[in-house]
Amino acid sequence: MPDAGAIHMLLVPHLLDIDAEFGTREVLDVAITVFALILMALSLSAYRKTRLRRLLIVSVAFGLFAVEVLIRQLDDFVFALGVQADQMVVGAMEFAILLLFFFAIVVRD
Repeated sequence: MPDAGAIHMLLVPHLLDIDAEFGTREVLDVAITVFALILMALSLSAYRKTRLRRLLIVSVAFGLFAVEVLIRQLDDFVFALGVQADQMVVGAMEFAILLLFFFAIVVRD
């Protein structure tokens, strides 16, 4: 029976992408996430002051945008399973973000 160290060495590299590099794409993703969170906070603040429903919708869209980038990064650095489920989730989230922005434009307060 293999020891725990051997099992660890066989399983961990497949679950954690230890050799992944932190490059330009990752720096941009961090900047995008931070900016989306700042925009979400600003739109939530504006919603609290004005109570315009469209600002709440925009806040949710910015929050989803930040989550979408985080999911993509988690898949690249942590899970790296090669499963396309993350692509379907990210695609669905991008569609939801576009719908929310559309609703924010057409909603009457």
